[in-house]
Amino acid sequence: MLKPHFRICLAAFFIDFSAMVTMTVLPFYVYNQIGGGAAMSGIIGGTRAAAYGFICLVSAGFVSRAKKSLTWAICGVAAFAVFSCAMLLSRDPYVCGIVATLAVAGLAFVWPALHSWVGGEPDPKQRARGMSWFNIAWSSGFAVSPLIAGPLYDYDYRLPFLLLFVVCALTLLLIKSLPDEKEYFGTVSAQVREAHTDHDRASEAVLYAAWCAALMGSLLANVTRTVYPKHIDELVAAGELRFFFERTPLPILTAHAATKYSWLAFALGLATALSFLVLGRTHRWQHKFQVLLWLQVGTAAAFWVLANARSLAVMMACFVVAGAFAGVSFFSGVYYGMADPAHKHRRSAINEGAVGVGAFGGSIVFGYLAGRYGMSMPFHFAPILVAVGVLVQLALLRYGAEKSRRKNGAPDAARL
Repeated sequence: MLKPHFRICLAAFFIDFSAMVTMTVLPFYVYNQIGGGAAMSGIIGGTRAAAYGFICLVSAGFVSRAKKSLTWAICGVAAFAVFSCAMLLSRDPYVCGIVATLAVAGLAFVWPALHSWVGGEPDPKQRARGMSWFNIAWSSGFAVSPLIAGPLYDYDYRLPFLLLFVVCALTLLLIKSLPDEKEYFGTVSAQVREAHTDHDRASEAVLYAAWCAALMGSLLANVTRTVYPKHIDELVAAGELRFFFERTPLPILTAHAATKYSWLAFALGLATALSFLVLGRTHRWQHKFQVLLWLQVGTAAAFWVLANARSLAVMMACFVVAGAFAGVSFFSGVYYGMADPAHKHRRSAINEGAVGVGAFGGSIVFGYLAGRYGMSMPFHFAPILVAVGVLVQLALLRYGAEKSRRKNGAPDAARL
């Protein structure tokens, strides 16, 4: 039988493969089956993200105290599969939005429990490597899924949902087979905790800033999934999409917008997965805020370019930058939160909650601005938003360092 860590990584791949199926096809389902636009897609995406973030935070208390927290993960996957497929039963935008929101709410019981299980490894180096493979697994699901879901949707809009249901059924079997976390990793000894005291203090100092960065990374990445597909849809319909800067479009670029968008979503997901691979095998990035700072600057510039981009090659480069920032910020937030075993499930839920809040804010604000002022406007506005986010993170970095020093009598651990 496959080792437990491999099984949970495979389950993570399947879960986010399924989640990305809905993220890829839902905007086009809104455009083509419901008759909505960028604003409606943004609102539905925003309410889904808000529900996910809120339930992550609310459920952390009782799920972390459950004898078998993975039972909640099993229930969450089942709810996600059932409600996702139920979207096909109505063309009413309100019904579709409610059902789609209930579906993603199920995942709020899944990810904190799985991240907490993987974070049960007591040794920081082994924990980073284990979390790296786990994050590579789910982000690979994010990357691969659009390449399948997009063409399936263009062939028949119901097929992606059938695929989602089958994959979720396999996921349930994998999670059900996992051993209890405490039985698998054992209890962390006082000697092990003492040996990693400096590392844990440094993680505590930078934790709050990392959570804020995770929020910003999710906000920007989610906008590319809920709002930017409308830009691709419009370019394809108008015959203005290009591979590079050629004068006339190739015939392949004049139809099947969902497939064309899936190439960009793949690039973003692949960049996220590769960032997890790098972070799991290196240590110099740990507790250094400058890594997150420069990635945010790059992503702000990428969004400015995306505002008026017509070239798939240019768009893909911008999506890669956004995907790298989303990956590094998420990994940082969840990794630093695992430093204290007693609070790791709650902190994993907070990180997931930050992801949900960021996705909610981005979808609502960008969707509204795109619907009212045109697609270019919110993407030109992105650098200002990022600058505000960086200032907040710097303040949180100082707060975390002061709090760590008062608590432990240690020097500032967070470094620019």
